[in-house]
Amino acid sequence: MKDDALKMNLDENKNNKDEQIATGSSLAIKTRFFLPPHIEALMPGLLLTAAISALALHTGAKLTYVTPLIGAMGIGMLLRNAFIIPHAYNAGIFFSMRQILRFAVALLGIRITFDKIIGLGWEGLIVALVPLLLTLGFTIIMGRVLKLFPSSSLLIGVGTSICGASAILTAGAITRSKDNDIMVAISSITVFGAISMLAYPFLFKSGLLPINDVQYGYWAGASIHEVAQVVTAAFGGGDKSGEIGILVKLTRVAALIPIALILSYLVGRGDINHGDAKGEKTITFPFFLLGFLGMVILNSLEFFTPRAIRWIEFFDMFLLTMAMAAMGLESDFRQLLKVGFRPLFLSIFATGFIAIVSFLLVIWLI
Repeated sequence: MKDDALKMNLDENKNNKDEQIATGSSLAIKTRFFLPPHIEALMPGLLLTAAISALALHTGAKLTYVTPLIGAMGIGMLLRNAFIIPHAYNAGIFFSMRQILRFAVALLGIRITFDKIIGLGWEGLIVALVPLLLTLGFTIIMGRVLKLFPSSSLLIGVGTSICGASAILTAGAITRSKDNDIMVAISSITVFGAISMLAYPFLFKSGLLPINDVQYGYWAGASIHEVAQVVTAAFGGGDKSGEIGILVKLTRVAALIPIALILSYLVGRGDINHGDAKGEKTITFPFFLLGFLGMVILNSLEFFTPRAIRWIEFFDMFLLTMAMAAMGLESDFRQLLKVGFRPLFLSIFATGFIAIVSFLLVIWLI
């Protein structure tokens, strides 16, 4: 009897130990996969925007005239208007539009060095920056004439004069512009940036323009909206024009730092009324622009290896594409249709203005 009792105790202890081990394993598994509640709430939306970004990057690599940024926006808009996006996705989508966007803008500095900008000379800097400033001012004034909201005019102005969607997203983050205003600006300048990308090489190769390949590179880099559009159009005139076009365009991208800091200062003073985007009612200093400047400085000091630069550029494009996907997921066609044709007309005027001014400067200086 004693042996049977002892055996039963041993079996019971063994079962207790097995249960403790199983419980401990379960806790370990739970701990391993545990996320803080505020992080867990972001995951559905982040995974959705990341998936759209991956799809857009894959698609953009196979298409000539559709950039990943525009592809992601289109996919997001299609999902938003064709299906009902569950509420659980909203937090991650909003995070992609704000925090991920700002981090991506900071990483944009990896594309620029001070030596490259200085290498343009004073003529190149004038061609790159004077049309930028004149176009920005012209667009804001014309926006008043067309009776557009100041935020819409500003977004179209920075998109046309600096670097397309990236500049619009940056200015929108600083001024807390409404999502619909941002989407309208991106859609408008995208259309005419694409038209410029196709028209410039045709005009140059047809012999209708009294410029050589070097001048053509300056003109394309100084007046076309998106970096990807400049690459396509500038290399349409040859390798030399392509290299010059990229350099001039990146100089315009670098101007995003002082322009954004000025915008932040004016918003803080109340000289520019922000759009009161949901969830952000206070004006804060755009520290992500300091990150942009820091990346430019590090890249100028050759801190990064060529391989690291390629990976950072790819990662940055992935994050920017996530932000564009989030913008598309927040876009309602019914709201966009209420905007009317005024932003479209303003984009026509702005695109024509920067094309003419930069062309005249190239003829005069280069």
